[in-house]
Amino acid sequence: MVKVGVIALILATGLGSAPAPASWGQDGYGPGNTRYNPAESVINAGSVARLRLRWTVEPAPDRPGCESVQVAPRAVDDRVVLLEGGGVAARSATTGKRLWINTGFGRVTAGPVVTGGLVLVAGTSCESNSDYDGSLVALDVRTGAQRWRRTGEWTIDAVVADAGVIVTSGYCRTCEAGHGVNTYRLNDGTPLWTHREEELAGQVSAGGTILLRRTAGDAETWAGRIGTGTTIWGNDLGPVAVAANPDGTQFYLRDSTGLCARAAADGRQLWQAPKEAGDLAADGRRVYVASAGRVNTYDAGTGRLLWTRAVDSPREPVRAGGLLYVLSGKGNLVLLSPVDGRPVGSKVTFTGLTTHVVPAGGRLLTTHRRAVRSYAP
Repeated sequence: MVKVGVIALILATGLGSAPAPASWGQDGYGPGNTRYNPAESVINAGSVARLRLRWTVEPAPDRPGCESVQVAPRAVDDRVVLLEGGGVAARSATTGKRLWINTGFGRVTAGPVVTGGLVLVAGTSCESNSDYDGSLVALDVRTGAQRWRRTGEWTIDAVVADAGVIVTSGYCRTCEAGHGVNTYRLNDGTPLWTHREEELAGQVSAGGTILLRRTAGDAETWAGRIGTGTTIWGNDLGPVAVAANPDGTQFYLRDSTGLCARAAADGRQLWQAPKEAGDLAADGRRVYVASAGRVNTYDAGTGRLLWTRAVDSPREPVRAGGLLYVLSGKGNLVLLSPVDGRPVGSKVTFTGLTTHVVPAGGRLLTTHRRAVRSYAP
């Protein structure tokens, strides 16, 4: 019989517990585009050397002339969701076996976004240079069956989902308004609000606050609530939101002067890092920026430079499990300590050009051109 004290020790240390369910439903993890997965605990500095390649798949190609830009895999629970064959497919996270595929989207222009039991994909016609209608389709993540579909007069070039709402932004060359933003209720696709002559200024939501930019007249950028579209604050600097803090209290914005942090509630500038222009990850304590030949790391609250590490043409930093993953210019994967930037050793060789990294559910998913690989201890 196992004694109560032993059971308490197991619960306290996490021994014998299953890994947290995979969660990486949008391009940069979630609506904040943080590139930070706080739930990953299996792959860490102590286990990364034990990673082994478990499966490799090459998604079915799109029709010639209708190719979509390959994006990072989405990993939710026991599913890995990929763009495939002119549509979207779900595969087993354990084996890579395809579970379902839903095609016929023409060209996929945004997504997929996996949230609330749905896979949301945007597409438009690829046979006509004058058909700018964009369709947003919601599929059941378990079966691939269509749950709802909405079509608008703009293409859908950007999406972000948060607080039970999905926002789409696009362009129509033949429409009077040119650009436009549509929003829908997530569970059934009910239209909520539309703004003409505006676009998303970044696929980021900071706790339900989004950034929009006017496309007619003065290019003012303003912040509004995702559910209503009402204005909270605005400015005339024209920044783009690249990420938010995990707790949704501040935006990380970029404009011609560099990177800055602004309070999501009122737009107050909290700090600025001049000339910073690279990809970033934010874990609530630090902001990791893939700068020119270096990774520069700043205090999230004050903007103070904490450490810097030389990396060849770094890009797409990702934080999870006590590790900082950084892709180099040659497609190599560099592992660093998020605390001080020291290299973390790994016996795994990631061959070929690596383009995306997704640590979720005790697995590390990487893309190499069209091929998707899954590693696990």
